Parts: sequence; structure tokens; C-alpha cells
Amino acid sequence: VSSAPPALATAARETEPEPAVAAAPATSAKPAKPAQPAKLAKPAAQPQDVYMTAPREAKKVQLKIQDAILGAEDANVVLGIVGDSGEHFSAINSVTAVYRIARGLTSRAGRLRRKEAAFVTADPRFTRLIEMVEASVPQLDKVGLENRKWAYHKLVLPSEYRSKAAFSVRLLDRAKDLQGELMDATDVEDILLMVEDQAEVFNKVNVSTAVHRVARLATTNMPGVGAVDAKAVMKDVRFVMLMTMVEKKVDEMAVVSVSNVLWALARLHYPASAMLTDALAARAAHECKSAEPRHLSTVMWALAVLDHEPRSKLLAAVAERTADTAHNFRAPDIVNMLWAYARWHRMAPGGAPGSAEVVAALSSNALASLASFTPYQCANLAWSLAMLEAPLPPRALGMILDRAASEPTQLDNTALTHTLWAVGVKGTKMDGNSGSFQTLLAESAKRALAKKVGRTGAAGVIWACGRLQVTPRPGDSDALLSRLLDGGKGGAKALESQALVHAVWGVCHMDGVQMSEAHRESVLSHTRRLVKNGKMSESHAEALRMSAAGAGLDPQAMAEVLSS
Repeated sequence: VSSAPPALATAARETEPEPAVAAAPATSAKPAKPAQPAKLAKPAAQPQDVYMTAPREAKKVQLKIQDAILGAEDANVVLGIVGDSGEHFSAINSVTAVYRIARGLTSRAGRLRRKEAAFVTADPRFTRLIEMVEASVPQLDKVGLENRKWAYHKLVLPSEYRSKAAFSVRLLDRAKDLQGELMDATDVEDILLMVEDQAEVFNKVNVSTAVHRVARLATTNMPGVGAVDAKAVMKDVRFVMLMTMVEKKVDEMAVVSVSNVLWALARLHYPASAMLTDALAARAAHECKSAEPRHLSTVMWALAVLDHEPRSKLLAAVAERTADTAHNFRAPDIVNMLWAYARWHRMAPGGAPGSAEVVAALSSNALASLASFTPYQCANLAWSLAMLEAPLPPRALGMILDRAASEPTQLDNTALTHTLWAVGVKGTKMDGNSGSFQTLLAESAKRALAKKVGRTGAAGVIWACGRLQVTPRPGDSDALLSRLLDGGKGGAKALESQALVHAVWGVCHMDGVQMSEAHRESVLSHTRRLVKNGKMSESHAEALRMSAAGAGLDPQAMAEVLSS
């Protein structure tokens, strides 16, 4: 019989990441006053990279270019660098180059040497440089924007350029103030009003913060914050406008902003288009080299919740970054990352490419720092490792089980039943007979009696007991079977065939446990309904035939129902 468990609920809510919200860039020095105009051709867009997002080899080249620009004492030398290496320039290289040209053309008295400046600004290489600067504006921080503004005014570029440079600085100052207001907002309506009134101010950081804040307020019980209808919020025209901003600014976002947006979409269960999730995943892959563990885990967790199948580029980038930072992963980061890979393991044979290395590194970290894990996190850790078929050292599973069972009331119903199922998959008879397993088994039976445990969850527990040849205490098996088979005599909710097979197989392999007459009748009733509705596969039918007698069922009656 297949040992696959019922699907884990969308996410482990107590281990969901709370990513940090990016702050606005720092301030810079005050620029000098502008001089007289000069002529410049209209620039064309040309995308650039910045240091922290460039591939390693490109980054080395850009660092050498930066050193050369900073060492140049003459504007013509800088133009030579532009001509020779302009195609390799980053945003920082571009703005530094125009700033150094302006500095080189400024006298000690602070005045522009106009004749020399006229020759420089008329040079085609200078025009090319300005094109690169303008194309890289979205990637510049406060210092870069201030330097751009100062250089344009000092070189007396056309008013179009000077006004745009000045406006960018003013807009960033307003965006910084807006960031504080977004962070302090305790009402979704206040955030949506900011979107409506100040849409032109929102930059990449503001956009991600606004989406994250809306999701947090709409999905988290916070003191002093009233209930929010998340579905109504997502239909609000202002939220739609905010999501349009997200789509436009994805390619500018740092990894922390990407993680904030993805976290928000996952929490809201937002029906994101494949184009948007693909764009966010691609940006995450591009920015992965600078990602901290909490960013990596948030991105992967959210993509798994959104049922996004990651591309090989993202998986490779995450695996490489995880290998470099595995020792810095905290318990929530490990749990969420492994949970995501476990979800993908179910979706594709063999799991996600490169997952083995990630799982091995994070599993090792988890076992070394298990004392920092909560019982709930240990429950999710056990489920993920079982789903991933991860090899574990001796006693590792027992340690996780002991920690999860230390406070069984901290586990919700799904975590409780999945922990027992995971021990059934990865454990031994010794694990099944441990006090920790028996504690969780008794707790699950107690909740089953109160109908708090799900039916498929109850089936997983019964299967685990059979797999480990555990005999539940008197009444526990009856409570779990009653919960599972509830509704068998004409009840409204049909039972899934795999859950039924798990239960019958589990009882068959328990020592000294057989079904009551009522349970036997209910099993046959459920089987009859599944066969009638065409929901009984041949493999499941064969499993029921093989297990019927051991579970106390009449083999002939079962065979007749299956062939009807």
C-alpha cells in the first residue's frame, strides 16, 4: 500500500516567515549649484547591472573598472575607459564616471572650465555614458542619485536632464517619508489611500512594503486591529493598482523586496498569474547571491504555497547560496525551506533538481540545533524529512519525536497526525513503542473522539501504527476508526479510497486489534460507494482484498463488494 500521506495544509502557520521590510536608502552630501547649459543628444535606454547582482566574473571586471575610474584625474581618461569598457559598466560605474568627469572639469575655485567642458560633452563617448546613467537610474541609491544630480548641474546639461535628476532626488526623499508611514500603518484602508493619493511616489521598496503590510494586517490577528476581509481587499481597485506597480517594478527589486511580495501573495492566497510568479522567481534567482537565509526560505516557501514549479536556474542559485550560508539558517528558515522542497518532491519524481544537497545541509544543521526548535517546528521537520526520504543518522528521528511530543498541546491537528505518520515512514518498532509516540498517539485519539482530527489524518495514524506494529491502548484504535469511518452508512461525505486502504491495512498489521461489527459494516459501505462512483483503483482494490481478513473483515463479502 502506498505510504504517501494526506497533503499538508497550505503552510505551517506558526513557522511562516516574517521577512524584514527593506528600508529607504541613506542620505548623501548636498550638491553644488548648477552652471550654464551645454548641448547633449537625447539618450536611449540601455539596461545595466549593479555590483551585488552581477555574476562573479562580471563583478570582478566592474570592480576593476571602478578602481580605474576613481584613479582617473582627467575627464578624457574617464572617456577613454567608457570607450574601451562601456559594455561592461554597472550602474555604479556609470554614475561614478559622470561624477568624476564633472569633478575633473571643476577648478579649485569650484567653477566649471567651460571650454574644456564643451569639448567633453560633445564627445560621442560622453553621450553614450549619459545613456547608460539614465538607463540605470532605477538601480541607483540615494548617493548615486545625488551624484547624478550634482554632475548634471555642474556640467550644465540640458534642463530636461537636470530637472529629471533633481526630481529623482526629491521623489526619493518623499518615498523615504512614505516608507515610514507604510511601516506604521495599522489599517489596510490607510495603505490603500496612500496608493490612491501618492502612486507616483511609490518606488520598488514602497511597493513591496505596502503589499507585505496589507497581507500582514489582513491575515494576522494583531492587537487593536479589526478583522479584514482579504477577498474584498484583493478586489479593491486600489489593491489592483498596487499589484500593477509590483508587476512594473519586479525587475528593480532586491531579494528582500521579492521575498516580501511573495510572502504576501502566499498569505493572501492571491491568484497571481503565471507571468507574475515567473517574474518574481526569476528576479529571486538573479538576486540570490546576496540573499540571507530568511529571504531564501521565504521565497521558496511562498512559491511552494502558490503551487509554482521552480525553474532550474532558481534551484541552482538557491542550492549554491544555501551551501554558503547553511550554518546561518535558523529553525523557521530550515523548516520552511524543507517544507517547500517536500511539496515539490510530491509533484515531481525524484524531487526538485539539486534538492539532495540542500536537504543534506539543512538536515545536518537542524539536528545540531534541535534544542532551538519548537515542538510545532519539529512536527513539520519530521513530515518534511519523511516526504523527502532523507537519510537520517541513528536516533535522529527519535530526537525529533521527543521534542515534538514534549508539548503535544502546541501541535495543531494536522501537525499531530503528520508527526505520527512521519514516524511510521522513517521509524522502527522501537520508535513506535517509545513513550513519545504513545503520548502523541493518545493525544490524536483524544482529538479524534472530539472530531477535531481530520479523517485522512486519522487514516495516516492507523497506517503508522500498522507499519510499526504498534498496539494502541484500549479505545484509541476505536476512536481513530470511528473518526475515519464516520458517515459510512449513507453519510454525506465520501471517504477517499487511499485513506480507507491505509486504515484497513494498518488494522491488519496491528497485534491484537480487529474492527468492531459497526466498523466492519462501515468499511463495506464506504467501499461500495467508492466502487459505485468509480473512485476505487485496481491497486487499492487488491490491497483491500489482501488486508480484509487480517482486519477482521469477511474476505468474501469484501470481494463481492469490490466486484459489484
